[in-house]
Amino acid sequence: MKSDRTDEKHQQAPALDIRIGGFRMTVQSMPVRLLTILMTCGGSAFTAWFTSR
Repeated sequence: MKSDRTDEKHQQAPALDIRIGGFRMTVQSMPVRLLTILMTCGGSAFTAWFTSR
């Protein structure tokens, strides 16, 4: 017998679903650590570019 939490997890909508032509990419859960690193680096790069103008 499966628990209710297992059933809820499988019924949960994906976090990201991209469809372009025949290409489809589905992400079930967002990689929080990767997004944090990318946003930190991106923010630092934007700040360096903006302040050097």
